[in-house]
Amino acid sequence: MITRPLDLVSRLSPPPRDLDFFAWVNVAFIVLFFGLLGSRFVLAPGLPMTVGESGSSLDLPAIGAASGGTGVASVVVSYRRDNVILFEGGMYSQADLRKQMADYIRKHPGAVLLVRADRQVSMQAFLDLCEMAKSVGFANVLVAAESAGGENAPK
Repeated sequence: MITRPLDLVSRLSPPPRDLDFFAWVNVAFIVLFFGLLGSRFVLAPGLPMTVGESGSSLDLPAIGAASGGTGVASVVVSYRRDNVILFEGGMYSQADLRKQMADYIRKHPGAVLLVRADRQVSMQAFLDLCEMAKSVGFANVLVAAESAGGENAPK
C-alpha cells in the first residue's frame, strides 16, 4: 500500500500494554456505582404507613423536616392495574401475591414494603394490599409519591 514504499510501518511504536489495566479499573468503578445506586443504600421516597402495631385504627404518620418522607425499603411492589402486580421479578394477581409475600417475609423478617401504584389502581385494591402486608408480617408500607410539579403531573 502507501506505507510500503516509505517503510512507515517500521517507524510506528507498538500500542501501549498498560491500557488493559485502566480499562478494567474503569469497568470495576462503573459496576460499583451501579451496585450502590441500585441497592438499599438509596432512600425510597414515600409516605410511611404503619401497618404492624396498630389494631384497626388508622394512624396518620407524623413526618418531620429531617426525614422528608424517605425511608429504606426492603422490597418494591409495582401495582399497574387492579390485577397486574409486579413483585420480585414476577407478575402476580392479588390472590397469588399473598404466598409470594409470605415466602419473602419468612426470609426477611421486619421488612418494609414500598408500593408504587399507578393511577389505574383503585383505592380498595391498594388498601387490600396494605391489609395483606399487615397480615403477612411486613413492618411498614411506604407509598411512593411524586411531587406535584413533576413531569408526570396531569395538565
